[in-house]
Amino acid sequence: MRTDDWTTTLLGKLDQVRRVAEAVGAVGVLDGGDFFHIKSPSRNSHRLVQQAAELHASYPCPVYADIGNHDCVYGNIDYLDQQPLGVLYASGVFQRLYDEHEAVFEDEPDVHGHMGVPSEPGIKVRVVGVPYHGTSYDMERLSSIKKGDEDFLVCVAHLLASPRGGTMFEGEDIVKYSDLMGMAPDVFCFGHWHKDQGVVQVGEKTIINIGSLSRGTLSQDDLERKPACAVLTFARDGVKVNVVRLKVRPTDEVFDFDAKFRTEARDSTMDHFITAMRESLVLDSGKTVEEAVEGFDVPDKVRERALLYLEQADG
Repeated sequence: MRTDDWTTTLLGKLDQVRRVAEAVGAVGVLDGGDFFHIKSPSRNSHRLVQQAAELHASYPCPVYADIGNHDCVYGNIDYLDQQPLGVLYASGVFQRLYDEHEAVFEDEPDVHGHMGVPSEPGIKVRVVGVPYHGTSYDMERLSSIKKGDEDFLVCVAHLLASPRGGTMFEGEDIVKYSDLMGMAPDVFCFGHWHKDQGVVQVGEKTIINIGSLSRGTLSQDDLERKPACAVLTFARDGVKVNVVRLKVRPTDEVFDFDAKFRTEARDSTMDHFITAMRESLVLDSGKTVEEAVEGFDVPDKVRERALLYLEQADG
């Protein structure tokens, strides 16, 4: 339902992040995972990987990337070496940020950084990553993180999280904010959920859960959501988070609402047709599938496709 060029739009947003990083003097950019959308390696072209590499090569600082469920086939990290994200890691375009791969930032006495780094001399910040690892989360991946000699510990996790917790989709866990209170990190940055749940302070924990950098589909996203990145500044008295909204085109310029309505109407008609067909097949059990389908007053193309589906289901 989008009318723009998806790749161009996304590269433009990533370039906006580059400009933010330059403006604040960042020495690190943190990516929460799902950098790629399509899991199949063969459907991500060399040109796409090249464009991503060239853009991030122009960043003023390294990019530290976690692993999301869309970054690997089956959402399985074991396939990372076959994935486009694995290429970006191997090339040095992205730095790994998951499991044992961590990032440490420590200011020199005369250096002042901003994003994911200290803003006062002598402050040390350590960043760890928790990759996507299935719909049932292993909370030990969070609870086992221990604080060392750093002043601030940041955890970037590709997990669903919300104030209420619970489950979503096919029974996937949702981490409840209050369950994070006894854990070591001072700051939690969550990826995975596209929804913007803002930046909140829960006890002494700062939780950054501002959603996807992109707007997705008409049926699965809040079209009024304004994609954003967050600038983290660390000081002796704590961490400050500044949410920077990206510039995006109005929804009515990006999405074809008429096509959406047509699709919904078509889906509704198909649902009605299939329901009627099932009822007919039950009531007229003496008919063959072909005979039942032939009796419906619908276009030939619809009849042929329905017959195909029914035959496949029967097989």
